Amino acid sequence: MDLASAALSWLSLACAVGALAVYAYMVSRQPRVVRLFNGLGLFLTGLALFQGPAILRETGPGTNVFVAILLLNLAVIAQAYAVLRNRTAWDGVDRRQTPGGANT
Repeated sequence: MDLASAALSWLSLACAVGALAVYAYMVSRQPRVVRLFNGLGLFLTGLALFQGPAILRETGPGTNVFVAILLLNLAVIAQAYAVLRNRTAWDGVDRRQTPGGANT
């Protein structure tokens, strides 16, 4: 395994552990069924990344698998950011404007 594959393997494991930790934090913070399903992509992508090192070891460098695993890592980072960003709770007021400019 070359250096790039080894680095991606370690990144995959770190992102996998981080994804599961962020999912556990999200569920513990707001334990509603909606939150469970909203974060399910993060959870499942994190589980899939645990297989990243084994897949890289079998396929070798220079394959499309390398790019796919790299994109899965980037997906976990983006999903974790979306979960952890600080958003205020919805207060029940719809602030979208209609095309005419009047709220109905």
